[in-house]
Amino acid sequence: MVTTVVTILVFLILITLHEFGHFAAAKLLGVKVIEFAVGMGPAIVKHQGKKTLYSLRIFPIGGYCKLEGEDEKSSDPEAFSNQKLWKRIIVVIAGAFLNLVLGFALFAVVVKMMSPIATNVIDKVDERAYLSDIGVLAGDRIVEINGHKIALYSDIGLYTDEFNEETKETEITVKRNGEKLKFKVKPSLNEIKVTYGENSVKREDTINGETENFQYNYEKEDVPKEYIGKTFSEKRYIIGFTAKMEDVTIKNVFPEAWHYMVFITKSIYKSLWEMVTGKTGLEQVSGPVGVAEVIGDAVNSGKNSLLNLLFIVAMLTVNLGIFNLLPLPALDGGRLFFMLIELVRGKPVPTEKEALVHTIGLMLLLLFAVVVCYSDILKLMR
Repeated sequence: MVTTVVTILVFLILITLHEFGHFAAAKLLGVKVIEFAVGMGPAIVKHQGKKTLYSLRIFPIGGYCKLEGEDEKSSDPEAFSNQKLWKRIIVVIAGAFLNLVLGFALFAVVVKMMSPIATNVIDKVDERAYLSDIGVLAGDRIVEINGHKIALYSDIGLYTDEFNEETKETEITVKRNGEKLKFKVKPSLNEIKVTYGENSVKREDTINGETENFQYNYEKEDVPKEYIGKTFSEKRYIIGFTAKMEDVTIKNVFPEAWHYMVFITKSIYKSLWEMVTGKTGLEQVSGPVGVAEVIGDAVNSGKNSLLNLLFIVAMLTVNLGIFNLLPLPALDGGRLFFMLIELVRGKPVPTEKEALVHTIGLMLLLLFAVVVCYSDILKLMR
């Protein structure tokens, strides 16, 4: 029940905030708003303002901001379709902008709560890894992997995830005493086996055939009950180092939050590209059902539940903002795309033709959502 309520609230807040962005921009720029609704379906409460109907609707699964002349021609001088191009662009991107602002603020809170955090500075090179043979030293800051910029520790995982048994070598660039140095290294095979006991977890960490054992104590409420007595195994290819930890202060909290925003954005576009090129399938995509499961895991994660939930919400709001700006029909990015066409050709695309494209796009997006939800349910059943 708690998971259900939290999930509904998260979706409601993120979507309402997005629609409020459109609403606020429209009001500030003199665009007529017919209705601003929180929720969907039949209205529970209505209030007719001077120009806008405000409503609270029965199903808390979203909301909307209906503008005069948004999808049709209108003779009203305050209609969206009759506004200057720059005003329409601002109104369209305002929803995603607010989502990104919320994401930045939440990441700032999360980063502060996580203090100290791992950095892209090497604290110790693992002697079992091939990295120890090529001259990389403790104190070196990793700034590039195969030409990809590295700003924070999570960036490293974004690109090392691509390593496999066929990866012969990778190029890393480090910064040492203000100088950039390039090295080529073979990724090391890392096999991890974790066993959960009643009050402790045992970890076997094997790199290139050499094993080290660790044991950590924990409180029972910090680990899901179904984990106790089970062993989990993972195999991956790594560079092979321990990251230097850094306290989060007022000086670095906002740069770190910005780096997390950039990291999530890169992750989104990387995932979309892998879907388009066929590297990943539908099983890697999550819809509302999958997201609800992740939120449930965060809510039930013990003393770190607030931190985990805030991190998930920050990721979701950035995802919502970035996804909405993709140049796809029915999305804000699709509308923006038509505006860029108008900017190039000097006149707008006929309203009825643009509306038809968005209608077809909406139907395809709804169909895709149904397929993704079905896939989520199948994964839960498995």
